[in-house]
Amino acid sequence: MKKPPLARLAAAVAGAAVLVVLAVGGGAGFAASSSSPDESTKSIIDLIMHKNSGLNSYQAHAVLDVRQLNFPWLHPVLEGTEYYGQPGFTELDFPHTPSYLKGITKVEGTVLSAPRWEHCYNITISTLPEAYVLHMVPKINGEVSTVDVTVGRSDGQLQRFDWYYHDSDDHISLVQYYGTVYGYSVVQSQSSQITRHHIHAVGQATFSDFQFNVPVPTPTPTPSNPLHQCDN
Repeated sequence: MKKPPLARLAAAVAGAAVLVVLAVGGGAGFAASSSSPDESTKSIIDLIMHKNSGLNSYQAHAVLDVRQLNFPWLHPVLEGTEYYGQPGFTELDFPHTPSYLKGITKVEGTVLSAPRWEHCYNITISTLPEAYVLHMVPKINGEVSTVDVTVGRSDGQLQRFDWYYHDSDDHISLVQYYGTVYGYSVVQSQSSQITRHHIHAVGQATFSDFQFNVPVPTPTPTPSNPLHQCDN
């Protein structure tokens, strides 16, 4: 009886982790105005990509704490290593995980790779007083219906991600908190809320002991089939 929810929890946790890992409301109460999608998208991507001049890669100690709300005895705390490489490739390696979470022993993703967004999504933009919200609809139909990305207007920080799904009220949110380490602006913690396949969970991730411009794993080659190039 426990296997299906455990497997679904693993999938939900893995999805949140890949999206550099794991809510609180964003945008409510602000009058949003539309922007020109083509010019604004390019300028926002440029802002994101140039916020850490000289940073090519880093690795950091990662701790992921996930608490299931509807199965409260499921409360894994994972420790491992995060690897990041420009222009947004991330790998999380958790060498010691419970057997039911073995699917997230090692996960990688490119959701932070802003240069890929125009290839993968149709994008419209709302402008808030201190942030842009990119409303991104996948060009290839899949489980995800939309992704909203909140980007700081002054610093290009990826403040928040919200994933919504077709034909359900499922929602995963990820909020990122930054700090300055050796002059670089990096994510030091994340909080998330996961509602996916009847799983309700909250997560906290922390990152420390940063090492900058070090060798990191190379991405798995991008599939040649364009239908799968935006899967992760």
